[in-house]
Amino acid sequence: MKFSVGSFKRYWVALLIIFLFVAPLFVITNPFYLHIIIMMCINIMMSASMWLLATTGLISFGQAGFMFIGAMTSTLLVKELGWPFWVCIPLAGIVPALVSIPVGRLCIRIKGVYFFLVTMAFGELVRGIFAYFRTPFGGWYGIRHIPPPEPHSLFTPLNKVPFYYLGMVLTLVTCWVIYRISRSRIGMTLWSIRESDMLADSIGVNVKKYKLQAFVIAGFFAGIAGTYYAHYFCYISPLVFTFSMSLNTLIYIVVGGLWSFSGPIVGAAVLTLVPEFFRATGVYQMLIFGLILVFTMLFIPRGIVGLLGERVFPLLRQKGERTKITD
Repeated sequence: MKFSVGSFKRYWVALLIIFLFVAPLFVITNPFYLHIIIMMCINIMMSASMWLLATTGLISFGQAGFMFIGAMTSTLLVKELGWPFWVCIPLAGIVPALVSIPVGRLCIRIKGVYFFLVTMAFGELVRGIFAYFRTPFGGWYGIRHIPPPEPHSLFTPLNKVPFYYLGMVLTLVTCWVIYRISRSRIGMTLWSIRESDMLADSIGVNVKKYKLQAFVIAGFFAGIAGTYYAHYFCYISPLVFTFSMSLNTLIYIVVGGLWSFSGPIVGAAVLTLVPEFFRATGVYQMLIFGLILVFTMLFIPRGIVGLLGERVFPLLRQKGERTKITD
């Protein structure tokens, strides 16, 4: 019996996807648990989009701003103009992607802490614009009573199962697209830019072009996550899409592991789920969250996925080789 880590991963990923699609019918029927998984979907979409940009060595603190733009786009189109939600989903990604083109052209000219500051300033600028104009953006109070997806009789606040399946589909599409990009020639080029953008430029790679492409794709999927958030909670506000949301997205990637695509997925899932177990601790909930982050940075620098790759998968490989010899 031949063991392959790749086949092992595909096998369990397929089983997990099947389980998640049938779980609301038999296992996960509690609305609270469904809500937790819905929040996981939002966080996974955000962390996966930022991860693609991080493969170039750039970390954007403006992802919450793109998410806010996507949420505002679909909200205004659906609530004010009466457009169908299903038409607004791609538009909610296209609009922030278009905005990210001039923003990206400016940001990719700089590196390091300056890139952090400029993208953070962009996120705060978006919040400031939406907060300043009471019409049509709702000001600091935001916009309430955002219509849910159609049919409205199915997508109701008391019925989270349709939102669950919508979130699963959007998350799977997001992850599949970003994974395919990361495994393509473009993805390999992005990793080479991370290793040394000067070396990549010296052999003819258009570094700015590839960085801008990653920046735009990250903005697109952040907008998709934003529209899902808006129509699930039926409320958006500048008080929601803050700098801390972008920071948390970075934390998901660090805890899960930057060096693998599954890292941001695992990190977002774990750090969405774990704090809920400590909700009863009240004010100490965030302290526990911080301790988890510090523990990861000190003892698991390559993240959870890196730990599994270094400790667990080698054991499974050895077990598979022993089984092959026995056979």
